[in-house]
Amino acid sequence: MIGNLFGDIHDLKNQVEQSKTEEDLASVILKFLKDRLMITPLTAFLTINEFNRAVLYGISEYPAELLNMAKDRIVERIESTTGFVFPSKTIQIYIEEREEKDDVGFMLDKIKVYPMVLDEQLHGAMLVYLDQELPWQAQTYDFAGWMFQERFYVIANKYKILLNKKLEAINEAREMMYSIINLDDMLSILGDIVLKHAKAKIGGVLIKDDKSEEFKVRASWNGMPIETSKKASEFIVDFPYSIDRIQVEGKGSLMDILKQEHHIMKFDSLKVTMVSNPELIDVILPELLVIPLVERGRTVGAILLIRTEFMKEKFTNNDISVLETIATLASSSIENNKLHEQTLKEQMTQKDLQVAYNIQKSMQAKIEPHLKSFDVAAVSIPARAIGGDYYDFFKLDENRLGINMTDIVGKGIPAALIMAFFKGVMQTSVVDDLSPKEMFAKISQNLYANKSVKNYIPSVFGILDDEQKTFCYTNAGHENPYFLNYKTEEFRTLEEGGLPLGAFKDSEYVQEVLKLDVGDIVCVFTDGVTEARNMFQQDYGEERFKKLLLKYKHLSAGDLVQKIQEEVFVFAEGLPAHDDFTVMIIKRL
Repeated sequence: MIGNLFGDIHDLKNQVEQSKTEEDLASVILKFLKDRLMITPLTAFLTINEFNRAVLYGISEYPAELLNMAKDRIVERIESTTGFVFPSKTIQIYIEEREEKDDVGFMLDKIKVYPMVLDEQLHGAMLVYLDQELPWQAQTYDFAGWMFQERFYVIANKYKILLNKKLEAINEAREMMYSIINLDDMLSILGDIVLKHAKAKIGGVLIKDDKSEEFKVRASWNGMPIETSKKASEFIVDFPYSIDRIQVEGKGSLMDILKQEHHIMKFDSLKVTMVSNPELIDVILPELLVIPLVERGRTVGAILLIRTEFMKEKFTNNDISVLETIATLASSSIENNKLHEQTLKEQMTQKDLQVAYNIQKSMQAKIEPHLKSFDVAAVSIPARAIGGDYYDFFKLDENRLGINMTDIVGKGIPAALIMAFFKGVMQTSVVDDLSPKEMFAKISQNLYANKSVKNYIPSVFGILDDEQKTFCYTNAGHENPYFLNYKTEEFRTLEEGGLPLGAFKDSEYVQEVLKLDVGDIVCVFTDGVTEARNMFQQDYGEERFKKLLLKYKHLSAGDLVQKIQEEVFVFAEGLPAHDDFTVMIIKRL
């Protein structure tokens, strides 16, 4: 019997060491406990990663819905029995449901907690629902929890290494995108990055022609020594022009496959024949990896990476994940560079760009907002060298401050010129000491009469009153600001206003006066915040933005602006912004 136990433990140890994911690990140890008839009404492993994401894997006689309803109580149980703070606010539940044998309720005090603690931090726990725990059971559960914890840290560390590699790749690629304007120079640097991460010798970029739909070589990289390449096969010597000779057995040429397949492809031991005699093999390529370049759901090209030597470790999922991240960034960079080339063809010179940049720089808010009852901060980051967002402050008297945010439609020099014009209009208008609705009605009428300005202008204007502790605003077709009640944690969308400025001859505007209590927040922003996208083409979104404001409502206005900028940019994972990012926080002191 003891021999069988030792054998089972040895098998368990091997299976645990081979587990690649948390799910696999939980499955292996739960099966071990199940085979030993040690599955209780709830037997589960709860893990918490470094991003405070909590996941529960287990076997339960209680349905997932019940556990989900009781998760707050489960967290309280873990905290009360371990003395550690549970860092996650949510728990994702994956369980194997079993039929309940006895009609008994879910009693929290029967959950035995085996904590997973490292460096004074809770990283997870084993949860066992027991009526009564015998000594031999406790030892077995302790052993199972220890086995889980040991392997979980290895898996988590591997994930952390992969994450660091991804971040390194993102930083490299992002630096490349923002520092290199010429497409050929950018692709050359891209080659250095991907060859290093792929441990490959040669590779290249194929760009899809928009008209013919054909893939054409735009850049190639060769990391092989010159003396080696001279003695190499015809394929290596002729690379990249030899790419169209690659034939995949049973599927045809690689170039034809690229037209039909738009996903990552990996080929092992790929045979390439001689040009002079197709019956003879010129070279065997140990590994060839194809990563499509996709921009906004459209395949714009592909990266080819070729290992010319047989290696012990083939391309792993981690390798491919890192390279896919680089490819995603490269896709946006290539498209942006193509647009830049098109812009150059339209004769927008560097001098023109500098003029526009100087115009925008001169329009930055010159007044620092200083009020006794309000903390105000803002930031604006253009998507390109020249943006269309604008914010400003206007000191009306000792107790009142005017705030304005405007999103000029368009980009480049035209938007910069309109912005300069509009700033002058605003500065002229605020001296009339009009209410927000009166001022916007007057500005809109003047813009409508000015035939040189064809754009409608979305804008928000408000007045902060230090004595009354109020914010009076109106909105001319701009993104609706948010009001967050600090005490109730309820949001309200500030919708009062009217049409964009200059849209109609006699536009009228509605204004609203908000009384702000201590801690209350008004957030004014442009759509570049909520519509920031990640590599999966997902928007940051209003709900995610509101949760962020709620989470960090205790911060000062400046710190909250900084936190918003950081969180949105991390969500976008280094991808170039497709719109300007501007946000302003007004917080009642």
